Parts: sequence; structure tokens; C-alpha cells
Amino acid sequence: MKLRSFLILSACSLVLFAAVTLLSARLPVPISQQAAAGKRVWQKHNCVSCHTLFGNGGYVGEDLTNIVAKVNPPQLVQYLIQPPVMRPNRYRHHPALKRTEAENVVSYLEYVHTIPTLGWPPQPQKAGDEP
Repeated sequence: MKLRSFLILSACSLVLFAAVTLLSARLPVPISQQAAAGKRVWQKHNCVSCHTLFGNGGYVGEDLTNIVAKVNPPQLVQYLIQPPVMRPNRYRHHPALKRTEAENVVSYLEYVHTIPTLGWPPQPQKAGDEP
């Protein structure tokens, strides 16, 4: 009796899992082609080794989760095409990208900005301030 109930529940769970998987695969993809290309550039150049998205990644560079709210996209593209010297170095530049790669990365960062982050990244507070 117990084995039979277990097998029936397992079969029902498998059918439910397969149905949800097939239905979710047919949902429209909200990310644009340009943003997807920007994600591939992000991964190809290993940007996550220095920069953070949603709190994940390196801490050498800035958290770029909401960077498009601070800096407008044309400025970001220009920064990625003609990068300045990185602080605190005197001679090392941020890696330069081609214009299309830079536009794709900025499109990806604009997409990332649309994802609800529930207040991430946290804003710095002075000691003793109440949240």
C-alpha cells in the first residue's frame, strides 16, 4: 500500500514537473537580442571578475546593477570605447570595447536595471543612523 501510494505520487509529480517545464519554455523571453548579445560580451570579457551585479561578482569595480540610473547610456558607451586610467593605477586602462560591443553591454545593463532588486545595492549609512 505504501509503495503503491509512493509510486502514484511520484508519477503525478513527474507529470506535473514535465508540464510546468514545457509551459514555461513557451513563455516569451523578455530580454532583447541586443541585451542578450551584451550579456555574452559581459561573459566573454569576464566583467564579473571585477564588477558586481545583484551583489554577485568581484568587488574591485563598482556595482553595476543600477548604473544606468546614475550615468546616461551614451556616456557609458563612450566610457567603454575610450576608457580612462583606472584608479588607483596610473597607467592601466579599463579594457576597451568596440562600439557595437559597448552598445550591447549598455543594453544589457539597461535590462538589468529593469529587474526588481528590492533595494539592492544597499545605500551607505553613517554609524548610528537608524535604517
